[in-house]
Amino acid sequence: MVDFDEKLTRAETPEEIKKLKIWMFQEQVRIQAQKDELKELSHELQQERRALERERNALNTRIKAENKRFQDNETFMAKKQKIIEDAFRQLALDKKALECERLNFEYEKGRYKHQRMANAKNKHFDISSNDGIVFFRGIDNELALRKRYKELLKIFHPDNKCGDTNTLLRIQTEYESIKKEYYEV
Repeated sequence: MVDFDEKLTRAETPEEIKKLKIWMFQEQVRIQAQKDELKELSHELQQERRALERERNALNTRIKAENKRFQDNETFMAKKQKIIEDAFRQLALDKKALECERLNFEYEKGRYKHQRMANAKNKHFDISSNDGIVFFRGIDNELALRKRYKELLKIFHPDNKCGDTNTLLRIQTEYESIKKEYYEV
């Protein structure tokens, strides 16, 4: 591109000089318009950059909050799982204890049956005089008596799998006789 000063010095007529000046003026106006347009674009770009920065910060804050909530949920779920596992362990222990108690009772029931049969053979058995306490052995107060009675009702109720009506009647008879002792005192 030829330098403008060179063109101006080469111009021979005032008309060429005038044309060159007009061209120069138009070129300066065009350049100024482009500068203004560039400034406006730069300003818009700066505004968009700030808006994007704010959006990014808001998104980062939201992501941090979501991550914290996720971690809190994970911790909560781990605690719930531990509680459930502990409950299952305790349930298994209770089940074993109940099975042991049932086996002990079955043993006592067999022993009692054997004793009753022996007494029936000897004809000395009287069901009203139950001198041997089978179901409430070791009970020494009214609260323990009621508690044992409720437990035995749960175990030997006829609606249960191991339930027995005759056993339940014997439990009630024994309970009533022992209960009278506590109420008479």
